[in-house]
Amino acid sequence: MCEIPKNFVTYDMVHNLRYDKSKIKKRHDMKPTKYWPGARFMIVGQDGDLNTAAYSVAGFMQEPFQLFPLATVAVHQSIRDKFIAMVRSRFRQLKPHVANHPNYERSLNLLKDECQPPVDYVLADEKDAPACASPILVTGGVTHLYFPSGATGVTTLHTFETIQEAAEIFGREQPHFDAVYYFDEGIASVYTLAKLIKCVQIYVNCLDACLLAIMPYYISKVQTVLYKNGFHYEVLNIGDSWKMIVFPYNSSIIRPCCCPLGYCRCNAKHTVCCQDHLNTHY
Repeated sequence: MCEIPKNFVTYDMVHNLRYDKSKIKKRHDMKPTKYWPGARFMIVGQDGDLNTAAYSVAGFMQEPFQLFPLATVAVHQSIRDKFIAMVRSRFRQLKPHVANHPNYERSLNLLKDECQPPVDYVLADEKDAPACASPILVTGGVTHLYFPSGATGVTTLHTFETIQEAAEIFGREQPHFDAVYYFDEGIASVYTLAKLIKCVQIYVNCLDACLLAIMPYYISKVQTVLYKNGFHYEVLNIGDSWKMIVFPYNSSIIRPCCCPLGYCRCNAKHTVCCQDHLNTHY
């Protein structure tokens, strides 16, 4: 019997060509962006994990036009310079679809424009990336309102001393933030922050954990606490507004809980756990 040559072309190979969609590279949209696709806001406290926070900021800044970009970072005044240096050391050259994006070019040209009032900003070291293809961290105190509308391609950095000041920065910035990342060892101030800002999702010492486990409780407006997949989930009614707060458990930042397993309804205050909410209905 004759063997079919390896290079034999069949009918299906011509008329019913198959391919692996996962291996097809998606073309990046290079059109001007007029909106923020789920912008994120980060707060870094003086006792937060600076390495993780800096690594996350630098990573987000490599793709400022993707879904859920990190638009703004608020850092405690005492760690400002150290944190900026840590972020800058992680800067790498931007890919062409970012460096050539019209929004990025527009923002960079505005910052370099000598006719405009000077605004402080940080670029990568020359050995890591050229100035025309570097992540841009704007440290001069301006908000995204300084730039034309839409995703700017930059990340703004502000400083605060109290959680109230961090909340004020959140309110001053231009994009609507869909989520907040909070990095600090103490978690009591997270509940103070939740009262002061208009944001449903708050992630403590983590980024965008899956919310499927807690979403039914949030939709039904039922206060609850769940432990799943290494995360502590809370749905709380704080200041007449429903919030979802998530943080990893089994770490030093978690307060001791005196509630029966699976029945915790505690509002963390001053890192002390209580049983005030045990009678909350499911």
